[in-house]
Amino acid sequence: MMDITALDLSKFNYSKNVLLKEISTFKIGGVIKYFFQPKSQLELINIIHLLDEHHIQFHLIGRASNILFADEMKTEAVISTLSVKNVSRSNNEITVDAGYSLRELCYFCSENDLTGLEGLSGIPGTVGGAVYMNAGAYGYTISDYLKEVTVFHRKYNKIITYNKEECEFDYRKSCFMDNKQIILEIKLNLKKRNKQQIINEMKRYEVKRSQKQPLNYPSAGSVFKKPSQVFHPALEIELLGLKGCTIGGACVSTKHSGFIINKKDATAIDVKKLVSHLQKLILKKTGIFLETEIEYFE
Repeated sequence: MMDITALDLSKFNYSKNVLLKEISTFKIGGVIKYFFQPKSQLELINIIHLLDEHHIQFHLIGRASNILFADEMKTEAVISTLSVKNVSRSNNEITVDAGYSLRELCYFCSENDLTGLEGLSGIPGTVGGAVYMNAGAYGYTISDYLKEVTVFHRKYNKIITYNKEECEFDYRKSCFMDNKQIILEIKLNLKKRNKQQIINEMKRYEVKRSQKQPLNYPSAGSVFKKPSQVFHPALEIELLGLKGCTIGGACVSTKHSGFIINKKDATAIDVKKLVSHLQKLILKKTGIFLETEIEYFE
């Protein structure tokens, strides 16, 4: 493995020694030595190819709204897709880059009288992140109207386009979670609807979200996946009397017990300890070990 400092990075857009807590929605994370911000799909592919060629590990992020970064990072490189954000429309079809904001995409669709994403407008992530984990809310999922996903396959070093069925979508899952394939863009085939009706519905969901979720504190969204449609982790946490449970600066939200919030300068260690504490208590009560929706990067 070559030292990253020995590589010629002059043609790439990057910064050095970036504090990840300033990027993460959790406001937690240490310093990353190299923070790449490619401005096109081609630049993104070239960075990944170079790092893979020299066996240099990296993390790929969008808005980092579902990520807990370590307090001291072992990995030296992070690539952000936020500047890879082209979007276009042809009749009922939308083609959009992975780094485009999911919220902005919802409003772009509404401006073009296209329906299908209304319930997703409050999710604070990117299109690529949403497809990666098949994000959903209020009965909507990103895969509902998805037609194609175009990726860069790291193993085969080529661009591949998949149809919806080939993406193996399931609850908070897709075939892209093995990280061998990097989502570049997606194509959606939506339906026509009155613009004002679309906007009214999005606003209704956004108000509902703000009333139920602790949006005034840093977090990474829902902590745990639902193991089934009838098992609600937030309810189990509440029934155990764990609302407000605190370790260090990390706290189970008193507004929504499915969230862990950064109440006061929380560290990644604080959050991991609290997550483990909740998992153990719920396992003891129900026999079910809860998997996390939040991903841990170190």
